[in-house]
Amino acid sequence: MTLTDDLTLAQLILSRYVLIICSIFGIIGCFLNFIIFCKKKLRKSSCSVYFQATSIFNLLVILIGITPVIAGSYLAKDPSSYLSAYCKARAYTTHAFLMMSRFSVALGCVDRFALCSSHAYIRRLNHRGIAVILVIITIILWLLIPIHVMVYTNVQSSGKCGTSGSYQIFYSFYAIIVTSIPLSIMIIFSFWAIRNIRQSRARVAATDEHLNGNENSRRKMKKEDIQLMIIVISEAIVYLLSTVWYPIYTAYTTITANVSKTSDRVAIENFIRYLVLSFLIFLNSCSIFYVHLLASKTLRQECKQLLLYLFKHNQINVELQTNSSARPGHRQRAPALYIHPPTNIFSSNKH
Repeated sequence: MTLTDDLTLAQLILSRYVLIICSIFGIIGCFLNFIIFCKKKLRKSSCSVYFQATSIFNLLVILIGITPVIAGSYLAKDPSSYLSAYCKARAYTTHAFLMMSRFSVALGCVDRFALCSSHAYIRRLNHRGIAVILVIITIILWLLIPIHVMVYTNVQSSGKCGTSGSYQIFYSFYAIIVTSIPLSIMIIFSFWAIRNIRQSRARVAATDEHLNGNENSRRKMKKEDIQLMIIVISEAIVYLLSTVWYPIYTAYTTITANVSKTSDRVAIENFIRYLVLSFLIFLNSCSIFYVHLLASKTLRQECKQLLLYLFKHNQINVELQTNSSARPGHRQRAPALYIHPPTNIFSSNKH
């Protein structure tokens, strides 16, 4: 087998088997993430709005972005390689929902910074109503900004859905900018949030005269500090690893557009294009819930209790149906289930 055949086979395996596993876990993760942050204790937090929005956007990315890739691997020819309207619509919607998801995470970092700020006017940003407004603005902006993608993206002579000419040069710079902005926001505001937490701990240690209260406050601050730092850094790392290759590849293809290439080099570039545009870029959408699970003990407890509740509720329903079948006319009341919610690190403090 030639190098081209080997890379084609590798791409087929990734699309048919690896991507479908990622999408299944991703869909489950999006639903669980959304349900958990809709719970009474968590939904009061302004940050929960961003997590709920991110779950919805990631679910749409999986359905609109990954599903066609999986389906295309079973078809003789990918529809995006010959249907112009399909090529344009898929490129636009995937890009729009990816950017909505990224900026929702970035806004969540800003929200945590506002919560930890010592300035009252900044803490006012930490409000559920403001979070809803910002999410709506994000949706509107990223439905409008990438319209040029739908206009200029088309089926190329090579049989690929993409860009060409002067627009390809513009798009390479555009991709670098829009990819860097949310990552920069995550890093900067996460650093400021952690700094504010440490300054707050120092102020508490200096002014609190009550030893027990002081120790409890410092323990609470330390726990929030560690969990916030792990969550933010893990999200930033996953985002960086799964997205940074996209603008790099776009810039590379623009620079080498008029370079004569061998068949092996073309095969390698096509495989890298697949990894960047159809594989790695979707991993962030599929993995964000599991990143949260690894980073937050509180979220793991919430998820465990939710799954336990669903299992017990289903088990009781089965028992009731069995009893009803055995004794017609007899109605049995299901015992009430109450699950104590764990301490919520995502809820906003009252100022």
